[in-house]
Amino acid sequence: MSFVKTLSRRSFISHTVRGLFLSALTPLVGLTKSPMGKSTVRTAKKLFATTDYFGNIFKYQSFMDEAQLDDLHRILASLGVTRHEWLVDTTEGIYDHYPHGFDLLAKAVESAHAHGIEFFAVVKPFEDGGYPPILPLTMPFPEGAVAFKDMRGISPVARPFAAQHPYTSLKRRPGTAECRGPVKAIRLVKSNDQPTRIKAEHLSIWTSTSNNGFERYQGTVSFRERIEWRFRFPKWRPCRVLALEGLEIPKEHAYILVRCALADGGGDFSNENGNIIELVGADEKILPHTLSSGSISWEDHKTIYHSDIMKQLFRYLQLPEVQAEIRDTDKMQEHYRDYFSFYESDLELRDWTTLDQTGYVAAACGKPEYMLGNLHPIYPEVREHWLELTRYCLDRGVDGVHFRVANHTRSPEYWDYGFNEPVLEAANGKTDTATVSRINGNAYTAFLRQAAELVKSRGKAIGVHLNPLMLRPDDRDRPPALPPNFEWQWDTWIREIADEFEFRGGYMQRPWNLKKVLDIFSHATQAANKPLYYQSDFHSMTNTEGRLQRRIQEIELVKTYPGLDGYVLYTTNNYTKINENREIELLPFMEKAIKNHYTSKE
Repeated sequence: MSFVKTLSRRSFISHTVRGLFLSALTPLVGLTKSPMGKSTVRTAKKLFATTDYFGNIFKYQSFMDEAQLDDLHRILASLGVTRHEWLVDTTEGIYDHYPHGFDLLAKAVESAHAHGIEFFAVVKPFEDGGYPPILPLTMPFPEGAVAFKDMRGISPVARPFAAQHPYTSLKRRPGTAECRGPVKAIRLVKSNDQPTRIKAEHLSIWTSTSNNGFERYQGTVSFRERIEWRFRFPKWRPCRVLALEGLEIPKEHAYILVRCALADGGGDFSNENGNIIELVGADEKILPHTLSSGSISWEDHKTIYHSDIMKQLFRYLQLPEVQAEIRDTDKMQEHYRDYFSFYESDLELRDWTTLDQTGYVAAACGKPEYMLGNLHPIYPEVREHWLELTRYCLDRGVDGVHFRVANHTRSPEYWDYGFNEPVLEAANGKTDTATVSRINGNAYTAFLRQAAELVKSRGKAIGVHLNPLMLRPDDRDRPPALPPNFEWQWDTWIREIADEFEFRGGYMQRPWNLKKVLDIFSHATQAANKPLYYQSDFHSMTNTEGRLQRRIQEIELVKTYPGLDGYVLYTTNNYTKINENREIELLPFMEKAIKNHYTSKE
């Protein structure tokens, strides 16, 4: 798995929304009715643009200089964009010391204003790092390092505060993470009771203390094949189980690899990722484990360590101890000998594995104790950390600040996180979802009230992003991009806290469900007489024609839906490029879509 593949964290929803709201057609400019029945004059719907600068860096393979910032704002102004929204992600070290020697955010604000464009910062409070790449545990990890480390490996993507206060990340439900005792048996479970070609002689057990350099287990083992009942959604059914029993694996060998000598296209031993293997303790109870998402080679990660861009982005890679290790090729290859990824966001538990096609299944004893990088607002120090990031943006002259809860730190077992000690104390020991979610939600709303007071004290506007997952699950059946077990009190935010709102995540919903969530959110924003803007989708736009058609569909939605006040082009790296003169240029499909369909006089 390459690092480039790990950056592809989202997928495109292919269902069209063309014509979805034809029954609600209204002109782009004209009279509409508010929910209270009063006539109000609505002006032309606005056009904004967002930059996720991390994407621009990798698209351009460089850091923008002052001339390129001006190129970008000239392009946006030519499209009719009146506001530039910039995702400020200080997990990237460039905000400490920008390679071109100027204050990146301050210069971006200055450039936007020079072109008559408003400039808003977008802060992602829950995006404090913890996502790919995940590096081997045996890599150096100096005390006080600006990175995360847990049973899965080292994540070099982290804001310094989060790395130095890991206990503030969302914590796992008590009693569900620790693996008590050594593994005494391994059960491989097929999804049905049909025969399998796998026999005892095809299987071997390998173990490791550090998730690399696995050694073959040479101790006692007995093999048993039997039919047992297992729960396979939506009902129980008989399943074929291959049991490797009587094991004497030392407890410190917490990483287990079962190899299968059969690995070809004729596999028959399949099951969901979450059900294909069971680790069993001395008391016959199934031990908690984390399934590997796949093997990683030195070649897969080599570019991470030797890229000047990666080094400038990630503080961990700048550490002298790490640089010394990277220069020793033999050591680096040893770190990646039989190294397996345990980054959970790459893993869908309901996806399927076929043992005699992959040739192995790997698991680690226990579960990650924290969703590292998803900090919990129940801690006053976390709220102050987020407020300091807000002050950082305000001090650089932004015209407003948006807050987005969606992030890229996920877990396939998201339902078990958010149970930090202060939460349980506030819940008087209760661990039911309703109680915990309400406490968690109250804590985030309390932060937003503090943030609103700070932003408005500077005479600036505060916006909040609304997400369909606050109302209903992702139609793609993926782990949510929102922190788990939070009661998202969006109705309170609309009535009492924010000045405006941005809808993000239309690609997660089928058209009829998208209409439902837009109806619910926009009813509330209109009742509060506050604007709601629609953030565009960029997923799976692999060709110019596809990009153009997707934009036209979304433009039709925004223009004809009465509850939306504007369109946000997300993100600038998806419709610009660097030419041979190192100038930023607009891709033709975007100019055609906006000028012919959004800003044209009809």
